[in-house]
Amino acid sequence: MSFFVSVRARNSKFIIVGGGIHGAYLAISLLKQGMAALDDLIIIDPGDEPLSNWMAVTSNVGMDYLRSPKVHHLDTEPFSLKKFARNRSYTRPLFIAPNDRPSLDLFNNHAGKVLEESRIRERFYHGLVSRVSLNKNSASVSVNGETLKSQYVILSIGQGDNINWPDWALAAKQRGAPVTHVLERSFSRLRLSDTATVAVIGGGMSAVHTAISLAGKDRMILLLTPHALRQHDYDSDPGWMGPKYLTLFRRIPNPKERRSVINEARNTGSITRDLKKKLLLLEKRNQCKVYTDSIVACTHVSASITQIRLSGGDVFGVNQIVLATGYNSTRPGGEMVDQLASNYNLPCSECGYPVTDVSLRWHNQLFVTGALAELVVGPASRNIIGARMAAEKIVRYLNLDSTNI
Repeated sequence: MSFFVSVRARNSKFIIVGGGIHGAYLAISLLKQGMAALDDLIIIDPGDEPLSNWMAVTSNVGMDYLRSPKVHHLDTEPFSLKKFARNRSYTRPLFIAPNDRPSLDLFNNHAGKVLEESRIRERFYHGLVSRVSLNKNSASVSVNGETLKSQYVILSIGQGDNINWPDWALAAKQRGAPVTHVLERSFSRLRLSDTATVAVIGGGMSAVHTAISLAGKDRMILLLTPHALRQHDYDSDPGWMGPKYLTLFRRIPNPKERRSVINEARNTGSITRDLKKKLLLLEKRNQCKVYTDSIVACTHVSASITQIRLSGGDVFGVNQIVLATGYNSTRPGGEMVDQLASNYNLPCSECGYPVTDVSLRWHNQLFVTGALAELVVGPASRNIIGARMAAEKIVRYLNLDSTNI
């Protein structure tokens, strides 16, 4: 959906770049907190509608339950999802332990309801922002050959275009090997034969979700992980969602030291206990084998066979290789954010991420959320709860600013 007529007829107050969980939650929060009317918003994303990348990726990996608890969702009222679940029946439990993690179906249906009630789809603009321009009291973005103006721009950019393709996998694909990445929208499990031997590469949630969901009666899965399976309930300790750890974190003045703390706090490449249990069951049934090793060579032998060699000497012949190697660790936003920082001399840390104030302002007319906000929000910044934490900071600033006018 686009709305060229209404956009060109007047300026908006907020342009939100990114229509994923973070951008959608922020838009909904601005509306519900009275900081914006519907016509004050423009949400720009290369997807077809809000949350389109979330829907595609979670479907690709075969996710059945979220890692986040039931109070983390798209609505601003913490128990909204719990209330939505009442009097609804599904073919599987709505929540599982620990901490009542919701099923993906429930979460997505609730998100659809919140989007419908907020009407933010009416303010969704399909496109890729190529440039952000900032002035003393206004801002603008260049998208699809148009220039859209606003009072504020908020960058809620995800990692969707920053997918990690190992060098060996790129080389193998160029030589004709059947290598795909589960995080790409073009991935389709329908292309996999029911009797194929499939190598899934990776050791975190996406990889194990993918391995479990692809395993079948006659389909063999080889899960090749670079490290032993690591079990953690969350991406980081729940103390990072509140003052337990954040109070001391915010006292650290050096962005480089904050980055070190964030990296150490994250449970990178870990999986939940229920996924580990399912994986072990598949191994017992001889539908999946797990190897902890690194790939040193990949040779496309024939139209149907690709040979993988591991550093330990093991060699496997597979019919398909599915990468679940996550996203690159580089800052999202690419050249557009590089150019923005350079043009307006915006402060960045050594890792390239924005250095903002406590309200996530990178410039008087520019805010950031999601991964771009993690030097203030902390290790949970990229998660669903991080969307809420960022929105609260931005709304608090806007509310105080409006009372001082």
